[in-house]
Parts: sequence; structure tokens; C-alpha cells
Amino acid sequence: MSDLKATLQEHYSRRPILPLIREQLQRKGINATQVRPEDLYPYDQSHAGGTAATWQLALRAGIEQRSVVVDVGCGFGSTARFLRTELGCRVVGLDLTPTRIQTARELTRMVRIEAGIDFLVGSALALPFPSGFADVVWTQHVSMNLPNHAAFVSECTRVLKPSGRLASHEWLRQRDGVLPSPLPWASTPSLNHAIAASQFLDLLRKNHLQPEAEDVTAAMCDALTADIANMESQGALPERMAAFKNLVQAARDGLLCCWMIVSRRPSAARPCPS
Repeated sequence: MSDLKATLQEHYSRRPILPLIREQLQRKGINATQVRPEDLYPYDQSHAGGTAATWQLALRAGIEQRSVVVDVGCGFGSTARFLRTELGCRVVGLDLTPTRIQTARELTRMVRIEAGIDFLVGSALALPFPSGFADVVWTQHVSMNLPNHAAFVSECTRVLKPSGRLASHEWLRQRDGVLPSPLPWASTPSLNHAIAASQFLDLLRKNHLQPEAEDVTAAMCDALTADIANMESQGALPERMAAFKNLVQAARDGLLCCWMIVSRRPSAARPCPS
């Protein structure tokens, strides 16, 4: 196991959310045997903008009931459950951290989703799927932890069917400068691999994808500011709040931006570059 892999797994295993979710559901008087997927929406989201951002990206990506979606960096499975519940598509979630996959499975059992979702432990740089498997490859806040963005985009492209879409919701570098630490995805600077927005677009095009991007930084900062206020009212750990405050400040200082990008693979796609 590489040092980076071990460090990432340790970073993303620090905050077990299952006991917190059970406590919140109990406070709301929700019977543990009658939990609905939407009951988890306020608690299981681990990306800026929550379900509103997920819905926005899903509409842009044209996800339908018949779609096969690969959710790379699925975390606790929040997006997979949302897409399965709201759109009826098949979703396969992949994450590097075994404890997150275990939690994703437990939460999915909690809401009694018995079909249409699978969760696997694996790397975004070597996706365990055959070529042409997915209608949509989905990523939310994943690229910032990846040291090899070229391999990441190449793998996502390989897994797509002709006419498939790579749906990305990512924090990217807007301009050069020293980023604050900690950040939500990086407790130390060594974990931060955010790539410049222009470089990310170049990689998409080099893989013969056709990206359409929207800058959603302002909306994500507003959503995160509301999240920070909620965390403060609930007595969240100071280091956790500091990471989110640093992210908002870096975005408002123009160091980082948040983009939604839907990149389409042409129906007669050329081979990916080696």
C-alpha cells in the first residue's frame, strides 16, 4: 500500500458518521426500521451544495432510468442513493476507503434499497470496470486528492460508452498561490492535488471529450457558509470548521473555483491517448 493511499484512507476514516446519523434520526422520532432515503439527505452529503448540487449535475448529465452510472469517490454513498431513488438508474459506487464503503452499504440497507446499487473498494486511477461499461461516470470533489490527473481522466473515458458523459463537480485551482491548510479534502498540504481549471479542461479535450463547464463557485461558497453556521451551532470540532472556512476564503480570494463540467464522449470516439 502506497504512503498516499494509506494517508488518504486514514484521512477519510476519521469521521464516522453512522452513529451521528442514527442519533439525528432518533431525535427526529424516525423509527429505525422505517428510514426513507430522503431522511438521510440532510446528513449523508459530503460535497458542497448537497442534494441541490447533485440534482443540478444529474440534469446536466442527462441521467435517465436506464442509465448505468459509475460514482467515482462515492464516499458514504449519498449520491448513489439519491440517483437511484430519484431517477431509478443503476449506480455502482467506488471509493478508496474501506470504512466509507462499509458505511455506504449500511446506510443503503438502512433505507431498504435492495437492488440497483453496488459499492466497491477501488482506485480512481485503475477503475475495476470493463471499457464501455457506463453511460455516465460521476465525480464530486475527487480530483483534488489525485496525484495523476491524466490517468484519472483516461480511466473515466475508457469506462464510458460511446456518447457517454463524464459528469464532474470539482474544486480546481483558479490561479497560482499558496492554499490555506487544512482543507476539507486535505488535513495536510501533501494531500492536496488540486489541478488548475484550464489544465483539467485540456486533459478532457486530449481524451477526445467535449466539455461544457459552468462556474458554480459563488453558489457553493454560499452553501458552505450556511453549513459552517450549522456546524458551529452544533458544536462541531474546531479543525473541521477551520477546513471549511479555509475553503470558502480560498475561493473568495480567487485561489480556488468550483466547476460543474459535463464532458461528452462522441459516438465515434477515437482511442484514448496513451
